[in-house]
Amino acid sequence: MLKRFANKPIALFKISLALLAFVLQPMAANACTSFVLSTVENIKMYGRTMEFGKQIPTKIGLIPRGYKFQSQINDEPGYSWTGKIAVIGASIFDSSALVDGMNEYGLSGGALYFPGFAGYKNPSPDTTQRTKEINQVDFLVWMLSTFKTVEEIKVNLDQVSLVGTFYENMDEIPPLHYTLHDAAGFSIVIEPVNGELKVYDNPYTVLTNSPDFEWHVQNVRNYLFLSPFNIGSTEIMGQELTPFGQGSGLLGIPGDPTPPSRFIRALGFISTIDASELNKNRLVTMEHVLNNFDIPKGFVRPAISPTEQEQEANDYTQWSAIADIENKIYYIKTYENTTLHGVSFDDFDVTSGQLQFVNLPSPKPTQPLLPPMQ
Repeated sequence: MLKRFANKPIALFKISLALLAFVLQPMAANACTSFVLSTVENIKMYGRTMEFGKQIPTKIGLIPRGYKFQSQINDEPGYSWTGKIAVIGASIFDSSALVDGMNEYGLSGGALYFPGFAGYKNPSPDTTQRTKEINQVDFLVWMLSTFKTVEEIKVNLDQVSLVGTFYENMDEIPPLHYTLHDAAGFSIVIEPVNGELKVYDNPYTVLTNSPDFEWHVQNVRNYLFLSPFNIGSTEIMGQELTPFGQGSGLLGIPGDPTPPSRFIRALGFISTIDASELNKNRLVTMEHVLNNFDIPKGFVRPAISPTEQEQEANDYTQWSAIADIENKIYYIKTYENTTLHGVSFDDFDVTSGQLQFVNLPSPKPTQPLLPPMQ
């Protein structure tokens, strides 16, 4: 293969260095799922799970208006900005970088893993040209701290240049794509592909991982036969047959943890939710749906030898988050503590200019077993 291309002009090999560096890095497992539920009054609830194959230190970041951000491009200063809007979200590695969050106007969203398909623009070789460049880890918090709606994001993306950079804390060039939702009910997906940003309106509100969003949308056509309604009896060669039990209308909905299957399963849930139940308690309903995407430790494992596997962490749901876009409360629960803990913009000074952190819920203490019944 290499000899075949040996004499080709160098112009044919304009491969993104960022993408190439990513391909050479070992992939961590990942299985994030995100979606929005809407009530009949068009009240929005955004939720996502966070799965990863290695522990990602996370805290709740409280970012006020006026906070000064500085994006780094391979250890050089890149784009800098002052946040106009307060944000609450999932902060990683004690930094202002968010992988999920909500701002005080209800704009919510997350960065989800996009392995094998993320193709970033290269950082400029001229460091004086980097004042417009922002790295992929800071991209989400830039949008949340700057804009009120997804439409504002769409028309202002040319303010920055998204580039792929090595992130030392994760020892890789994180391949990411982004899901954004606003209080009015509009949703978009942003994906870096071949050095360009692709922006899609997302009427489904669902996003998982690879392949690209266009592929997932086309894959929905393979499941048009699914229905929340049980099928009736049918006759085959003179014999009347009935289903074994409940759920026959959804027979065939994928249950495995791959990104395509989770996309279809999430779409199945949110498109069939009983609106009356959702109106009774939005938070409870959201949690019931999110729980269907929990991955316990051991269910998804890296494809390596048993000896190596002992040194590798299995993919699991490290935390799940819910943004109540109506009441502006951001909830989170962890693998070790499944009780939702909420933080609102009333819980900190949104004008202080100082970044604050709140630790995620501590593990629940081990409960003693109940004594046997007499």
